[in-house]
Amino acid sequence: MNLTEHFAGFVEDIRYAALDQQTVQTAKQRLLDTIGAMVAGCAGWPYSGALCAAVKELGGGRRSPIGPYTEGGVPAARAAMLNGTFAHALELDDGHKYAGVHAGAVIVPTALAVGQEVGASGAEVLAAIVAGYELVYRLASAQSPDLIDRGFHPSAVCGTVGAMAAAGKLMKLSRTQLANGLGMAALQAAGLMEATVSGQQSKCIMVGNAAFNGISCACLAKENIEGCSTAFEGEKGLFSAMSKRLNPERLLEGLGERYLIEDTYSKFYPTCRHAQPAIEGVLLLSREHGISPKQVERIEVGTYQVACDLTGHIKSPKNAGEAKFSIAYGAAAALLDGCFSITHLREANYASSKYLELAQRVDVVLDGPADRLYPKRRGARVEILMRDGTRLQKDCYDLKGSPDNPASLEELIDKFRANAQGLLSDGAVESLLERCGCFEQEADLESFMALLRWEREK
Repeated sequence: MNLTEHFAGFVEDIRYAALDQQTVQTAKQRLLDTIGAMVAGCAGWPYSGALCAAVKELGGGRRSPIGPYTEGGVPAARAAMLNGTFAHALELDDGHKYAGVHAGAVIVPTALAVGQEVGASGAEVLAAIVAGYELVYRLASAQSPDLIDRGFHPSAVCGTVGAMAAAGKLMKLSRTQLANGLGMAALQAAGLMEATVSGQQSKCIMVGNAAFNGISCACLAKENIEGCSTAFEGEKGLFSAMSKRLNPERLLEGLGERYLIEDTYSKFYPTCRHAQPAIEGVLLLSREHGISPKQVERIEVGTYQVACDLTGHIKSPKNAGEAKFSIAYGAAAALLDGCFSITHLREANYASSKYLELAQRVDVVLDGPADRLYPKRRGARVEILMRDGTRLQKDCYDLKGSPDNPASLEELIDKFRANAQGLLSDGAVESLLERCGCFEQEADLESFMALLRWEREK
């Protein structure tokens, strides 16, 4: 039996009624967290309006993206593409603790768009979300870290397959149709890590496009178009092309017994995950010792090689994309302001000498212990050298929001409120919080999705 058939059987068989309460609760939290990231990204990403205009030129439909861009409409696949892009735009979306992949930004927009299109219930959407996360995490974990090392973006590559699974589940495809769709999705899977080096502002479009491609493959499979049955493990398949060092046991071991969505972390800073241990370490040291920035001579961040490579070189961000991939800027902002928030992605801040002067005094170096622990644990050694010669150090692992240090529901609600503040009405925010908490009771998604729109500023 090929991998497409194994995965198709899993997707066909998964049912909301068979999910344990912990998995259901996790899925609802992933729904809430991703919607918050979508709302914040729609408002905060500078190209939101331009992307919506470009997508609408490709053809109209009945569905609309979130936010103020509701004139006319776009097909479900395009709506998912837009909302997936928004969800990843500010680096506020969730991820997997080992695999270096962001499932929520692909799977939740896919499930919402297709679920609304087909009239699915909240319970059916939650089951589709769990199925989509499962395939994304298994494929990314099996190819970690080789997928990233070879230059491929796991969220875009694996997200395409997960999106097809979520969409196909909601479309009620047969096992054969699901296998065909998964095979086609593997052929469409694409995304390059070069977007973390330059053009960071377009990186999120790859994630949105994974949602679009996944839904497209589900639509093709619905029409009984034959897929590639050996698209994953074939001699010239996805694994051979993208990851020479495969961990095959991670593909099927325990499939359907324990759901990997429970291994998801939440982000509390709008930056690349690899920069976050440094930010959190600076914040903890500052709070513990009452540090004044004027007392600080230098900051040294020792971390693992991947973090050094992706986030350790930029000290003077030229745009918001670079600001999200700069340990130096993030650490400086955290020390100066006692936080790192969406406001730090604005030009008035990342171009300000207030932050840039201190950022030049942040050194990022390879730390042996941190590198040996990666990817099972992602952390950093943060050392602050004071002007009086005092050295303060903090080893920062297991960040707030990680599975080993999980965020409380109250903390996730606070994050959602912060992301939606000034965009959605107070009534819409409270209604979304209440309805996400009992999402399985939604008969369909029409009135729920209507809450995610707001008026364009004049």
